Amino acid sequence: MSREIMFAVDIDAEPKMVSEAISTEEGLKSFWTPDVDAKPEEGSLARFGFGEGQNLRMRIDRIEPGSEVRWTSVGEFPFWEGTVVDWRIQPNPEGPGTRLTFSHTGWPEDTPEHAYASVSYTWGQIVARLHDVLESGRPAPYLGAGM
Repeated sequence: MSREIMFAVDIDAEPKMVSEAISTEEGLKSFWTPDVDAKPEEGSLARFGFGEGQNLRMRIDRIEPGSEVRWTSVGEFPFWEGTVVDWRIQPNPEGPGTRLTFSHTGWPEDTPEHAYASVSYTWGQIVARLHDVLESGRPAPYLGAGM
């Protein structure tokens, strides 16, 4: 049985804005890391830089504007290869705005607990940053330049 990281958050922004934030280079730079090379095209590879030659590459598997964005890790970070990041977007059923459900699945059973816990904690902060950036309209990457 594999492990899964999952978060849900309601955001006071339209689904289209949420979709653009997680599928475009400009959007990804606004809340995650300013070192991003990404095209909103299925089958393309997105590169996320974390300083000192540390890169994470994700294959863009699905972009359904206003509905879903899905990536598969092609490796480079320990235990990440083949894991799937899925962003599901829907109108908030309880009020205005959007409900975003985030998951990162497919973690191997031999992933050390401390590594899995660290990734889970970091994703929680990144999803919270996405929420704040979309609601404030002010870019504030989780990871600053020159890391």
